Amino acid sequence: MNLTLAEVARCLGTLADEGFEKTVVTEVKTDSRTVEPGDLFFCIAGENFDGHEFARQAAASGACAVVASRMIGEVDAPIIMVRDTKVALGRLAACWRDTCGARLVAVTGTAGKTSVKEMLHAVASQRFATAKNYRNFNNQIGLPLSMLKASADQELWIMELGISRRGDMEELAPVASPDLAVITNVGPGHLEGLGDEAGVASAKTALLRYLRQNGQAVICRDYPLLWNAALELVDAPVGFSGRDGADTDFSAVFLGSTPDGQGRFRLRTPDGDGEITAPFRGAHYAENLACVAAAAHCLGLSRDDVVKGVQTMATDPQRFCCKIGKGVTVIDDTYNANPLSMAQSVRTAREMAGESPLVLVLGDMRELGKEAMALHEELGRVLREVAPAMVFYKGEHFLDVERGFGGYMREAGKPEEFLEAWRELCLTEGVVLVKGSRSLKMELLANVLCRELNALPQGGGL
Repeated sequence: MNLTLAEVARCLGTLADEGFEKTVVTEVKTDSRTVEPGDLFFCIAGENFDGHEFARQAAASGACAVVASRMIGEVDAPIIMVRDTKVALGRLAACWRDTCGARLVAVTGTAGKTSVKEMLHAVASQRFATAKNYRNFNNQIGLPLSMLKASADQELWIMELGISRRGDMEELAPVASPDLAVITNVGPGHLEGLGDEAGVASAKTALLRYLRQNGQAVICRDYPLLWNAALELVDAPVGFSGRDGADTDFSAVFLGSTPDGQGRFRLRTPDGDGEITAPFRGAHYAENLACVAAAAHCLGLSRDDVVKGVQTMATDPQRFCCKIGKGVTVIDDTYNANPLSMAQSVRTAREMAGESPLVLVLGDMRELGKEAMALHEELGRVLREVAPAMVFYKGEHFLDVERGFGGYMREAGKPEEFLEAWRELCLTEGVVLVKGSRSLKMELLANVLCRELNALPQGGGL
């Protein structure tokens, strides 16, 4: 960001003090521990900490000013008072975007939104100076901070928006105000705050109400609730599909893996139809690939641009990242989990295993509210469908999953306990999928197993 304090004050609707015109903001921070000279510090009140209590520390570290919503006492820096600092942060980000004149792509969905954002960034970066948010910095604080980190010479901003309760999108979407809105899919995620799948579809498609004039929407055709909700808000969304034979211009199908661990896909767009290889695997990545192709087309990019872009991708260590050691492929998909992404990953792991043993190391899917028991039991039925050699499970819903599975399962336990149980299997080949909600830290189990197998990345995922 390159604004003076006077410009910041005008963006926030406050008066500029003397000297503000000459003070240039280096960066915007919400964590006083990271403040450096020239930074603008926003006092954000969270569940555990209130930034107002650390305003003096931020000023001592060289903050050029402090944005606050209540009195904070003597601070050795100018104070800009606002009604709500979180709202003000979003307002400043939107103002900075307008100052830059950047086009903005907003990506949301139940599953795959981070992968789509990363893939689209790789594709678009071939033609445009492109910004993106880091990993999943996608909430009411992460989104504006990501936008404020973008520079004026980056003409395209690709921003992920994550929601978990009703009203979240109404807070995020006006900040993003996208030229292109991309919704990857909808499923039973964050039901605790969104109600049911219809509620998820309604909450996600609320983004479309905030499209800029002449803005476009890219929507997955494979989810009727999503597609129909989108049609109520936009006249002609651009559809895509992860299914063969879909009635849409943009589709992709997973065809299998190459010997070196790459994924083989058939990608169909108005520019062409044929097989490509990419550094990720699975039917869920076919959906992501089709989504990126549709979004890229809206940005004026070709099918060739998509192919070249995705082939440059580096794997994310916790998003379907495949490592091989001693004949066993370990899939680290531990970043997070919901019913949609869990079923997708389990079925893809079964496809990858073929006739070899499949071992599932899974954990609870959190934030499902009153549907949690039923959805974990449904997960058990998905496990029964793929016939794993063993299921290790971590979390409160062990019995619910076991009831749906109808077979033998083991508690995953602590990493050392899991490793002892793994050794008892005496497997010399196969596929192991490790996945669960972020709070369970399933990566600890993936890491200890990879060390045991001396497993190294091979091809992989995103």
